[in-house]
Amino acid sequence: MRTSASRLVLSLVCLALLGALGASTAGAANRVGAVAPAITISDGINGVTAKTKISDYKGSVTLFVIWLPVCPHCKRFMPTVPALQKKYEKKGLKILTVTHGKKDYTARFLAGKKWYFGVGFDYTGRTARSYGMKGMPGVYLVGKDGRLRTYTGSLDAAIATELAAK
Repeated sequence: MRTSASRLVLSLVCLALLGALGASTAGAANRVGAVAPAITISDGINGVTAKTKISDYKGSVTLFVIWLPVCPHCKRFMPTVPALQKKYEKKGLKILTVTHGKKDYTARFLAGKKWYFGVGFDYTGRTARSYGMKGMPGVYLVGKDGRLRTYTGSLDAAIATELAAK
């Protein structure tokens, strides 16, 4: 019971933080075609470090997700990430995620599910703000040129199309 209460409090704090930081209502749709905004990471796991930048992934199609392990919508979406990783990793898909969650909890959450994609930790909320987050998770497709792409319908199909593009 105490753990559930702690998760609820953490979720509410993160949502309040996003609001307090002035998360843009413009959203990512107004940024399609723009260079993917910089990310703020203070720590990371599974290959991500404080020095990791979104621009490090230029030249690859990148699925970029901003999420929180205790977010109900994130819990429903996140199983698609390792499935897409498995399907497209050998074709060049890179995956980078950023969370506001606690490092130890997030690491246990991922290991318990045997998910091994990279996770960066942004305890400031700057990344969410720079991407115009309106809700969680924030799911972004970044083209090989480092610019944000749009997709409607299937994320899977959008990834396949981007990977096939020259």
